[in-house]
Amino acid sequence: MPLRVSPLHCPLSAAVLEQALGRLVGTAGGIVALVPEAEKAQIPLLQECCRRLGVPLFGAVFPALIVHGRECRDGVWLLRFTSMPPLRLHSGTHTAWLDQLPDWVAQSGWAEPVLFSVFDACLPNLYAILRQMGERLDDQVVYAGANAGSETFQPMACLFDSHQVVSESVLLMLLPLGSGLAVEHGYSVPTRIMRITQSAGNRILALDDRPAFQAYAEALGEDYGVVLTGETFYQHAVHHPFAVLAGDSLVQVLIPVAHDDDGGVHCVGEVPEGGVVVIMRAPELGESDCIPHLAEHLGQDDAPLLTFYCAGRRMHLGESSAAVEMAALAASCGTQTLLGALSLGEVSTDGQGRPAFHNAALVCLRLQDS
Repeated sequence: MPLRVSPLHCPLSAAVLEQALGRLVGTAGGIVALVPEAEKAQIPLLQECCRRLGVPLFGAVFPALIVHGRECRDGVWLLRFTSMPPLRLHSGTHTAWLDQLPDWVAQSGWAEPVLFSVFDACLPNLYAILRQMGERLDDQVVYAGANAGSETFQPMACLFDSHQVVSESVLLMLLPLGSGLAVEHGYSVPTRIMRITQSAGNRILALDDRPAFQAYAEALGEDYGVVLTGETFYQHAVHHPFAVLAGDSLVQVLIPVAHDDDGGVHCVGEVPEGGVVVIMRAPELGESDCIPHLAEHLGQDDAPLLTFYCAGRRMHLGESSAAVEMAALAASCGTQTLLGALSLGEVSTDGQGRPAFHNAALVCLRLQDS
């Protein structure tokens, strides 16, 4: 069963929204909205318009949109579904809703649907939620997703429906997709291996029993010739992320986003204590096999391609090179419509059928235009 949706990028003005939403009035359809951070003040206008017209609304705020394969910071993407898929907005810090997941998935009637999750990137227990989702659902679903929020990684209300805009939450959507889904980062893993000997939430406190910042700085100097200081931390960290392997998960790319005075290094999402970690050099444009792997999974199709592109990957490559990579993705997959948003972390399915969290990845979903 294809996912039928008519995507529209338009200004956030009352007249334009009313015209764009008019076709859904009185139908089973609804809206999933992607809003750039620069337009977050206009969310109440969108909510009011949807309430007045009786059109269901869910959405999220991202650092920027992707419009025709280019970065865009104005307007809104309206994903206009002809029939609204099952959606739920939950408080992530209070996780009683996790027990309801198996029944909710079963009620869809779909065999192995995609469970697409949009997390607040500042959610303190993101990794734990993913682990519990995997435990409750086992292999009933295929996992995919993207993190919303501010590119500054400062807390903000970034998930919404027709009546509320909330933080520290997760938006879940079930999609009847058996194919047309791919997640890749294309990063290779070097040979220096360390262990996360102490962590707390999203902070790596110690690597090989040494303060994490000190061990990270020394590894960058010895392996890559980079002189890391507190002032240059994020300038270099975005180019040299961690690759973490914990349990039987896929390698998870985590970009350090901050450090503290105690020598801790902060990432997005919880960091598994005891996990094996290596420090990578992010590939330059053309060095990665990410796009060929995505094209291999997605095949050639002119249907719209919904893409969430990691903001850290874009920061590493630069806006123009990221646009070149997205153009290569569109050409390789045969689509004229590449749309989506910059994300702050991505979710995929690992080799054991469980959810895995990454940075630096692309999440791609085929849409069937209605």
